[in-house]
Amino acid sequence: MLETLIALLFAHAAADFVAQTRGMIAAKRQPAVFTLHIVWVGVFSVLALGAASLGAWAAVALVVASHAALDAVKIQPCIEARAAAAPFGPLQLFAVDQVGHLLFMGLASLLWPQAFAQGFWTAVLSTAHVRLIPIGFALVGGFWLATRVGDLMLALLMAGFHRLHRAMDGEDSPQTPGAGAWIGWLERTLVFLFVLLGQFNAIGFVIAAKSILRFQYAREPRVSEIVIIGTLASFGWAIIVALLTHAALIALWPRTG
Repeated sequence: MLETLIALLFAHAAADFVAQTRGMIAAKRQPAVFTLHIVWVGVFSVLALGAASLGAWAAVALVVASHAALDAVKIQPCIEARAAAAPFGPLQLFAVDQVGHLLFMGLASLLWPQAFAQGFWTAVLSTAHVRLIPIGFALVGGFWLATRVGDLMLALLMAGFHRLHRAMDGEDSPQTPGAGAWIGWLERTLVFLFVLLGQFNAIGFVIAAKSILRFQYAREPRVSEIVIIGTLASFGWAIIVALLTHAALIALWPRTG
């Protein structure tokens, strides 16, 4: 099951964040562009799974159909207008969309756990090489999620704060409402993760970085809050993805022995 899920996640990352350009995203309401994107989802899913069994093709069909349905809902004018009306609406829409894709990929992996194991990769490669494929998927996919997807999420987060600032122009408060809570949550999350990992020195890094940024932008509280939030969010996302990638590698590695 794990190999199937990792293969589908890798295919999703390739289709959504590599093959899909910014121009395609902007023109996604055009039927030809929308169809091309869904075709890429199917192609990458077939290749990643090495689809050769009925179960694998059923998993691909579920992933492709659900991806098309979720994207069709996301690009509806009313949905996009509602998201655009809130400072963090685009980020929330992006997160809900990606969680939806993840749930359907998880469902496909549960229903057809042997989709990858029964794929055509076993017919063209040795057993040792086949077992290395999911490890490669996990490494490359994890790196791309930590970097490219993290960049997109951080851009949406920062855009939300900038929109919030523009909406506050003319108000007396030099601070951003809720920014302190954001910083606190991010900081505590990082500390929690570092304690679990036994990386106590890294906690000092977080405290030092926060203090330096606060001091550097002491005369501009709003700017300092945005910089701190951006730094902690970027750092936290990379850590979470790295932890998940590491857990996947630990689960996969003994099977190569």
